[in-house]
Amino acid sequence: MLKQWDKIWLNVLYLVGLVLLMIMVLAGQSWSLRFKLVWLVAIILPVHACEEWQIPGGFHYQYNLSFGSALPNKYPMSRLTDMLTVCIAEVVYIICAVFYQYHWVVMALCGFCLLEVFMHTFFGITMYKRFKNKGKKTIYNPGLASAYLGFGTTAAAMILNLSKYAAITGKDWGLTILLLLLMALFEIFLPERIFRNKQTKYGFDSPMYFTKFLDQKN
Repeated sequence: MLKQWDKIWLNVLYLVGLVLLMIMVLAGQSWSLRFKLVWLVAIILPVHACEEWQIPGGFHYQYNLSFGSALPNKYPMSRLTDMLTVCIAEVVYIICAVFYQYHWVVMALCGFCLLEVFMHTFFGITMYKRFKNKGKKTIYNPGLASAYLGFGTTAAAMILNLSKYAAITGKDWGLTILLLLLMALFEIFLPERIFRNKQTKYGFDSPMYFTKFLDQKN
């Protein structure tokens, strides 16, 4: 069953994103701005996954290299670990839409969006330094465009909305931090910790975007 899901999950994710987008287009006129922004996060994630996995793909390679892996096509991030990360995240963000009226839910999603921008900036600089002598001229990396244009702009809109309409309390900040930690634990740390395997059958086929910067020694 897992092998079957491995083959189709990205297409299922894209379908979910498309359905969410169509619902927003058809019914969104009556939604509050805050609800739209929370809903939008679950629409952006499939686009982000597409950029990281397929067009151009290769996020796994920079992720694993950045953590010193000698097996950057499969360890510690593999198709299995990142599939779990993305699928769990999508479910979490859809659930968050139910609780959009809570400031701390919006703050946590905003924090996630900003973290995506930060991490892709970090990976971009790291990979630029690594491959600048092999033809890399920018900090672009798989996921950067959707992180900046999607998550970054959404985070900015969330900050404006919260600053204008929300009275943020210490409790909100505490719950925000707690939710972010739980998201990191269940979306990233546990899937990778439990399922990482140097002999995994779920390695990626190639570095994809980064192939053009490699030579035989890499």
